[in-house]
Amino acid sequence: MNLTNSSTLFPPPPLAGASFAKTAIPYSICFVVGTLGNTAVLSYVFFITRSLKSSVTALGNTFIYIVALCAVDLLVTVSIPFNLSNMILNNWVFGELACKVHWMLELSNKMCSTFILTALAFDRFMAICHPEIRRIHEMRHTIYITTILATLSFCLISPVVLSARVTSFGNLGYYVSTKNVSESGMCTDGMTREWKLWVSAFLIFFAFVLPCTLLTYFYAKIVLRLRRQRRTMLQSRIPLRRITIYTMAATFFYLSCQIPFWLPQIYGIVSIVAGFKINPKLMTFTYYSHLLPFISAAFNWIFYARLNSQFKKGLVLVTERMIRKRTRSLHQSDKGYSEAAVELTGKFDDVPLMCPHCEAQLSIRSSSNGKKTSR
Repeated sequence: MNLTNSSTLFPPPPLAGASFAKTAIPYSICFVVGTLGNTAVLSYVFFITRSLKSSVTALGNTFIYIVALCAVDLLVTVSIPFNLSNMILNNWVFGELACKVHWMLELSNKMCSTFILTALAFDRFMAICHPEIRRIHEMRHTIYITTILATLSFCLISPVVLSARVTSFGNLGYYVSTKNVSESGMCTDGMTREWKLWVSAFLIFFAFVLPCTLLTYFYAKIVLRLRRQRRTMLQSRIPLRRITIYTMAATFFYLSCQIPFWLPQIYGIVSIVAGFKINPKLMTFTYYSHLLPFISAAFNWIFYARLNSQFKKGLVLVTERMIRKRTRSLHQSDKGYSEAAVELTGKFDDVPLMCPHCEAQLSIRSSSNGKKTSR
């Protein structure tokens, strides 16, 4: 191999110019917005739970779903720099262990977040359409549900995580260091063709087809039930318009981020099974569609935290508690000042004083009834 060839550089040629801007800017925005937004929500949750302590149960069980969703989305956005550097450098430089962690974090957005969103939709469906069943809305059951869903999602993605490895490709160029020359590598799933087809079909069904169907069904039933209640109730306190817009916006945002990502995956599997050639334009679309799940993770916190009434309720409870605590401390301070004044006055007993008119010597004594007398 001729190392003096102009095509061999250190490191491999990165993206530059317009290609670099089209790749780096969207991913960087998602990283900044997602990291700051989800961190802010989790910090706010920590502030509320620490302030309310045992009263945090008054916020309801939806609070748990939002916390779990923001925690998963935060982990997904943290993995963006690894994915971005891999695309810009056209080389994976973080090792095999980081490759497995990268696959786990990226797939958690497609599995765990999807499961949590579906569970949240189911919880609201039960609360509105079947209000007589209240046990499922308890905080303890909600924690059990989120734990089971997180464990299930990890089990579903574990085959990909365990088989993931750094694969060297000679056609990507060579990475020249001061010690040796090695081929450029990519973080791949490491599965064979047959195994990859089965795993991909499995993930498509559980991470896309089934959750999308359930989300559409739950939110459609919620909207229809609220409309029927509105017709039968003359004085309804349910904000029908707000709930309808909120649920439809959340569902549309989720589907708009997931459908463009999963459709090329389905097309790729069908093309491999059928044996026909994949359109190059579709490959370009698939490349950019990988950004959409990161967009979902970066902006989910706006729909499920900022627009959620329970977070506002938590802020009201914390504010009321702070006001009561401040009022109590001021009352105790006034009481302390009064006691200090009495104590300070007692210290002046038998202290000689001078009359301002006749300059006669005076002294202050406490009488038997506690009143001050002078002589």
